[in-house]
Amino acid sequence: MLLLATGCVQEQRLSSTRELMGTIVTITVIGEDSAAIELAFKEIEKVESLMSRYDPDSQVSALNSEGYIENADTLLINVLRKAEYYSAISNGAFDVTVQPLLELYTESFRRKRKPPSDAEIKETLKLVDYANIMIAGDKVSFSKEGMKITLGGIAKGYAVDRAVEVLKQNGIKHALVNAGGDMRAIGSKGVEDWSIALRNPRDETDYITVIKLNDKAVATSGDYERYFIDKSQHHIINPKTGKSALGLISVTVITDKAIDADALATSVFVLGANKGLELIESLSGVEGLLITEEKEVIRSSGFSE
Repeated sequence: MLLLATGCVQEQRLSSTRELMGTIVTITVIGEDSAAIELAFKEIEKVESLMSRYDPDSQVSALNSEGYIENADTLLINVLRKAEYYSAISNGAFDVTVQPLLELYTESFRRKRKPPSDAEIKETLKLVDYANIMIAGDKVSFSKEGMKITLGGIAKGYAVDRAVEVLKQNGIKHALVNAGGDMRAIGSKGVEDWSIALRNPRDETDYITVIKLNDKAVATSGDYERYFIDKSQHHIINPKTGKSALGLISVTVITDKAIDADALATSVFVLGANKGLELIESLSGVEGLLITEEKEVIRSSGFSE
């Protein structure tokens, strides 16, 4: 984890941790409402059951397998619409249809212990284009055979948001939901804000800054999170080139909702420092911290020290 909750909680709290969404999820509430925590976890489980490409019974798996699904769940439609929005404002830097490229890299490293050839990448890029996802009512389809999606850059944030809404509906006023570094706070810790230490992506014993959260969300994308062989061949693929995005090693975004922080962190990572910072500055209520390959730390204009 890049982001760690820190500081002394001065109010009584209840915390529970489970493995969901391919990561460790911790829900902490100020008070003693274990029932609300259980309901929040069930909501995360629902999101995972719909959107995990590792679950053969999920709607995403059915879509990838058949090229279409009918009676798509509203939650899935919501995420696909939000993904479409971030694809549009990032000029395609965010694109959930990169799954064929991820599979190409995985298979190439498995068989040859090296990246796929430029010719293989070029051919696979024909399947990558968010504009080829068709949504009509509750039907979702692909316009090209062989297309697949991955919601790894957005579903985790959405699951956090859904958990937060469940907690709020059950009267929780102060809580923190942390899904492997995608976090959203309800209020404060009761006396002070939630404090989140932003680790140095190249030195786990060091941290860059401490982020204060109060009714805000934060997410980070980095080249250290998932990679094939080394950090130069990581899983954040540039949909334009078909290769691992270059220029940045870490992007942290603060927004009101975790789904937006999640998608924006990936978008900015792919765009690079200049265009990524421009995107952050163009959006209301969004702040970010970028770390370049040269270890330069870049903060948006409203990012608190």
